[in-house]
Amino acid sequence: MASTLRALVCISLLAMSCGAQNVTVPAVLNGLEGGSATSIPFGTNQPVRVQYVYDAEELPWTGPRAITRVSLRADNADPGVTTFAQKGYVFVTMLLSTTSLRAGETTATYADNYGADAMVVLDNVPMLLPAQSAVLGARAANIDFVLPQPWAYGMTPMRPNVPAPRNLLVELRIHSQPTGVYRIDNVGSCSSAPVQFGSLGPACASSGLQLQLQPGASLLAGSTFTWTIRNVVPNGPTLLFVATQQQPLLFGAPTLPIPVPLFDATNPLSPNAALAQIAPELRYGAPDCFINVQPEVSLFALADAAGNAAMSVSLPADRGLVGASVYAQAVGYSQTANPMQIVTSIGQQSTVCGPLGVARIYNFGSVTATVGQRSLGQGAVLEFY
Repeated sequence: MASTLRALVCISLLAMSCGAQNVTVPAVLNGLEGGSATSIPFGTNQPVRVQYVYDAEELPWTGPRAITRVSLRADNADPGVTTFAQKGYVFVTMLLSTTSLRAGETTATYADNYGADAMVVLDNVPMLLPAQSAVLGARAANIDFVLPQPWAYGMTPMRPNVPAPRNLLVELRIHSQPTGVYRIDNVGSCSSAPVQFGSLGPACASSGLQLQLQPGASLLAGSTFTWTIRNVVPNGPTLLFVATQQQPLLFGAPTLPIPVPLFDATNPLSPNAALAQIAPELRYGAPDCFINVQPEVSLFALADAAGNAAMSVSLPADRGLVGASVYAQAVGYSQTANPMQIVTSIGQQSTVCGPLGVARIYNFGSVTATVGQRSLGQGAVLEFY
């Protein structure tokens, strides 16, 4: 009876494994470079203990899943150039577990993060890290950890009325390894390329220079994001309009669809007639200048003597913000630009690209260390089979 049950479980696991395709964790990095590289755990000659925790939202599957292989991607930060020589032998132990802790709830103590199903799936086995040639784009995940027996994410895939498994924990213990550089693809950081929107004409300039709005390179939840404004009048005032939504109308007025011109199209030195009804103090026009954002927040700063100003906002550490956008536009004062004496910038949209729900805890020098260094938003890019 017991052997029959074991056979049925094995057949079920095999069927689950055959039906499942290889998938990337974090899921948003399928086919994309992780954004940074790390020498943890293979770029040293020391023993290393490293643990990764991935929030359930980062997994591209739901419910139970049989895992037969875990693969890592080598770094390719410089596509077409980065290469690594084969490295080995590296002696590795791997532990897999689900955990009720989200990445932000993990501690620096390894054992605190385990779930009830924590299991060593590879025990001090030798492996060769394959040579990596120059390629374009994200590398194939070819650093393979093949499990002798399938490990079931959720431990009890066939048992009814069991709560769905939650977050995933992967731990590597590198018992020994030779000297050699070998970096892996890491979540680490991300790039939030700005996207221009709205309108700006050539006449909206001060002394021939247009106001330039430069967003930061990486918009991360839980961090401070900075915009730099250039070509402001030296030591002059400037405003930054910030919004979390791009409204089609300014203050909901049907006569003011965004972008709103700050001038009368038939006489650019005169004000926009519809805008003047809402703001009667706007008595003059600003040719080629537009309002591109309905501000939810307005920030103020004085430029330095070179005409540069910087303004920052702090974002809450909320994983749910990833994928949300922030819209911004700069407005500056200039006595010589136009009768309204203001200039505007083009709008810039930035998208929150991280951090993802990942945590890394690591320790150099010992695989038996009980405590490591913990960092959020850091973790290896993996594929599961």
